[in-house]
Amino acid sequence: MNLKRAFGYGAMLWVIIFVVISILIFLPWFKDSEFRVDIAWYILEIPIVLIWAKMYFKADPPTTKKGLMLGLVALVAGTILDMIITVPLFVKSYAMYFGDWMLYIGYVELLVLTTYAGYEFDGTYTKESKKSKEEIEHN
Repeated sequence: MNLKRAFGYGAMLWVIIFVVISILIFLPWFKDSEFRVDIAWYILEIPIVLIWAKMYFKADPPTTKKGLMLGLVALVAGTILDMIITVPLFVKSYAMYFGDWMLYIGYVELLVLTTYAGYEFDGTYTKESKKSKEEIEHN
């Protein structure tokens, strides 16, 4: 696993999350409800993380272990960016931000999704590799 690339993945995922949540909090139905924003994010997180992980795994053969590691590196990158940008500029309280249990649901979901992506894409990758190998041997 390329840690520099995985950290870049995590940083770019953080940017996507920042943009999506920023849009959600200004939509009329979500404006006055942090809970609705969180639920909407948990739903949107599924396709976003899976698509982003698929793009990551195009250059690095997927495995379940790599999927878990990708999730952990993304969490570290995101947490660092939250500590540098989100909390000082928008929340003003590290205790309030990191004390919100809803944040940890998103963390767990991210880990589950990246691990699943590594597992699922590994099966697809292995089948395609096997198929390509058979085609080469056949010719």
